[in-house]
Amino acid sequence: MISALEFVGHPLQCWTPKHFIHAWEQYAENYCFVYNTYWSSPKKELPTSIEQRISQQLIYYQWAPFIMALEAAFFYIPAIIWGKLSTSSGINVTKLVEIAQKAESESLEERAKHVDVICKHITNHSRPRIVMERTYFGCKCRKVDKLRRIIFSHGTALKNSYILTKFIFMINLFGQFFMTNKFLGQNDSKWGVRMLNDLVSGNNWEETGNFPRIALCDFQVRILGNLQRYSIQCVLVMNLFNEKIFLFLYWWFAIVLCISALDTYKLIKNIWSPEPRIEFIREFLQSTAQMSLNEKLHENRNASFRELLQDFVENRMNPDTIMVLKMINGHTSEIVCCEVVAKLWNEYLKNIEDGVITLKKDQPEESEGAPLVMPT
Repeated sequence: MISALEFVGHPLQCWTPKHFIHAWEQYAENYCFVYNTYWSSPKKELPTSIEQRISQQLIYYQWAPFIMALEAAFFYIPAIIWGKLSTSSGINVTKLVEIAQKAESESLEERAKHVDVICKHITNHSRPRIVMERTYFGCKCRKVDKLRRIIFSHGTALKNSYILTKFIFMINLFGQFFMTNKFLGQNDSKWGVRMLNDLVSGNNWEETGNFPRIALCDFQVRILGNLQRYSIQCVLVMNLFNEKIFLFLYWWFAIVLCISALDTYKLIKNIWSPEPRIEFIREFLQSTAQMSLNEKLHENRNASFRELLQDFVENRMNPDTIMVLKMINGHTSEIVCCEVVAKLWNEYLKNIEDGVITLKKDQPEESEGAPLVMPT
């Protein structure tokens, strides 16, 4: 709409002297649109100093569509980075989520096949892998390679990539917030709070100067060798929309930044701490009533459920696996995620029974006489 007003319609219309012919009027409006206008309160006298008038110029309305397009492009940058980093982590999260979404609407047999594909992908990713060295511009950079090894270390590559993307997203929001403030010529970062308060209180733009609908423009023309200066009054129709759009963007940036910071904090806490991860898996195991858990646990009386669950989460399911399960659970119903966790758990118990894997000896032992049953 703003672009249509600027490039198709009439971005501003000016009140010109009576002797101005149509061509002169068109010239004045085009000049004022390109060169900028300035605002002065109707209740005050016009500034006599040209420098003071220039300092009060409105420099944003011509560029509003381009700034909005640039902000949209900036918002897409973290998504591109996440796509590149997640691919480098060795696990195709997007594909797994798509398979899980497809499985949600399939029959039991077809869903079981999709769940089997997801579990195989997760199991293959859980195997140790080596991060190879790379050359950068024909030479080896140890610092860059060391940082890359930290980010893409086995079992944490996806987690580190996601958290890094979260921080890039917050930096992007923070930068756009202040870029918008500078673009609008606002020296006070709380201008959105002040403007919202003015709207709620009923303070008119003629008093506050917030996105004024009427502005002034000065220009000079040469008549018979002499410079004639004119001051005309112009209507900025687009500011009626700019006010609402940029006020919305102000609060949108602030709210999304706070939510992203809180979500990143919770994510780091839940991924790094073992207890939230154990509780996350426990909830899905409790939902899978089809598992004959008690029979399998009683066959291995050397370990309790808590020891098995702790070993399963801490040593058999790395943080990347937890991240994948969280993303599947966030984009589908709990049914698919429950079946994936149940299958991984049953495979783990079978490997324990067959002696393929053993419990870690450094895990805390359960008290004697503890029941071998699923906690409720």
